[in-house]
Amino acid sequence: MKLENKLKEFFGYDNFKKGQKEIIEKILERKDVLGILPTGGGKSICYQLPALLMEGTCIVISPLISLMKDQVDSLRSNGINAYFINSSVEFEKSREIFSKIKKEDVKILYISPERLENKFFREFVSGMKISFVAVDEAHCISQWGHDFRPSYKKIPSFYNCIRNEFAIASFTATATENVKNDIIKNLKLKDPFIRVTGFDRENLYYSTENPKDKFEFIIKEIKSNESGIIYCSTRKNVELVEKKLNKAGFKATKYHAGLNDSQKNKNQEDFLFDRKNIMVATNAFGMGIDKSNVRFVIHYNMPKSMEEYYQEAGRAGRDGENARCILLFNGQDIVTNKFLINESRNLNYIKTSMEKLSVIINYCNTSNCLRHFILNYFGEESEEHCSNCSNCIDEIEKIDVTVDSQKILSCIYRVNQMYGMTSIIDCLKGNYNLNVKNKKLNKLSTYGIMKNDPKEYIRDLIGHLVADGYIHVSNSEYPILKLTNKSKEVLFESKKVLINKKNKKEKSKKIIEDNFDINLFEKLKNLRLNLSKSRKVAPYIIFSDATLKDMSKKKPVNEDEFLKVSGVGEKKLSMYGEFFLEEIINYKTSEKFSN
Repeated sequence: MKLENKLKEFFGYDNFKKGQKEIIEKILERKDVLGILPTGGGKSICYQLPALLMEGTCIVISPLISLMKDQVDSLRSNGINAYFINSSVEFEKSREIFSKIKKEDVKILYISPERLENKFFREFVSGMKISFVAVDEAHCISQWGHDFRPSYKKIPSFYNCIRNEFAIASFTATATENVKNDIIKNLKLKDPFIRVTGFDRENLYYSTENPKDKFEFIIKEIKSNESGIIYCSTRKNVELVEKKLNKAGFKATKYHAGLNDSQKNKNQEDFLFDRKNIMVATNAFGMGIDKSNVRFVIHYNMPKSMEEYYQEAGRAGRDGENARCILLFNGQDIVTNKFLINESRNLNYIKTSMEKLSVIINYCNTSNCLRHFILNYFGEESEEHCSNCSNCIDEIEKIDVTVDSQKILSCIYRVNQMYGMTSIIDCLKGNYNLNVKNKKLNKLSTYGIMKNDPKEYIRDLIGHLVADGYIHVSNSEYPILKLTNKSKEVLFESKKVLINKKNKKEKSKKIIEDNFDINLFEKLKNLRLNLSKSRKVAPYIIFSDATLKDMSKKKPVNEDEFLKVSGVGEKKLSMYGEFFLEEIINYKTSEKFSN
């Protein structure tokens, strides 16, 4: 059996991505596996292909209902018998699925980790022939991971329900050394084959920006027909940005924990089915979302860790086409994150979270290559210049802000380190309001000494001073700004404070060559959209943008030529071939007459 032939037959690809074949071979040998592949690196195929080639049913433990549905829809569009069982499946449908399993008519069964505690399910599994158990998003089992799920800890107790010998295949996109060791220990992997393929995504362009107006930046950055995700740190910001985008003429929807389940499901489907092309969301959205044509991921606020950022940014460009990952930040983001972390009573959590936050702060402020910074954090060596990030393209200028920093630090000293950012800004700006009057801020020597400076500039500079350790944000109901030992260096020891300023150059980013017929591509996209509506599956599940581009380049006119398109296998040919071939032939005919 040649694995490449099976890959083409079931999934339409001629060649494996890095690491896939080795992992699949080890699973077929019934060895435990830990695969660490970047988002878009093809983790799903690593367990889906061996599941199709082995006797019995593969049980896939997955953290989200939306992820299961996405994966099952994609598999069934390839003619593969896959199902999921979770809280969204009605009783009668569950009975039907269990009946199919008994007849050994199910190759892949997705379940949530919570399902493992169900007594009936555990008893039912004891009568099944299991090919192997796959654990997706395996970092959820680690308390070092950013998406820790206590229910994942129940997985090892489930092994005792399975009567036959089986292997465990675990997968994640982001894992530091601590997370990797936690996965091996907590999943009880026996002498696992570990394959780390690297974290680099060459098609992604990275940028950090500190704009005066974040929303104005977004409006200028995105195109109306692009699909993308905008992450915000709070529900309030999600509501605000989504409302502004729709008012500006964009087709945006929203997702956060404050919406009810039906609203969340509807909004997610609107995004997946391209009815709305922009999703504005908190980090409650996205784990396992397989939408392949996301052209940008913008973080409206600074995330709390590099793991969180890289996982979310990695939802861009899963089809291998160019995509942009832009992190917007300002001083307020740093103050807010520190305050939220300090709300915890767990000292270990505070210490670990502060360490992780300092990394993402350094990422925002570094003048070095952003890709190199990310890869270095995850323990991977890389070139120090990538030509595909804002720091490699733009010129970085150091701005001396020592005098203004001294004014801010002096003001904090003058108010006896008793107040937060609003009061400090009110005092420095020389505002006269109820807050100033009640606290007698207008009596201080620092009152009005920055009256000509914009409020946003003062807020951002306070954020930089917090980031660099010159100001401490207290752990109290209201965050209070306090001086540190480093403050004295600026106030009394002539220590200079420098910040980065980017001078924008025309972007000469790495471009993946396309050379496809854009007019035919648009026609095929419309055909795909119509088919997705009639068949009730997301457009990218029928074919990805990358496959449509290859179709628009090769312009096949018969089945043999159609099978040579990347992403087209025997199953996709039988299900969709006649529609796309007809569209291409009609296009070529009209093209000939017009010439």
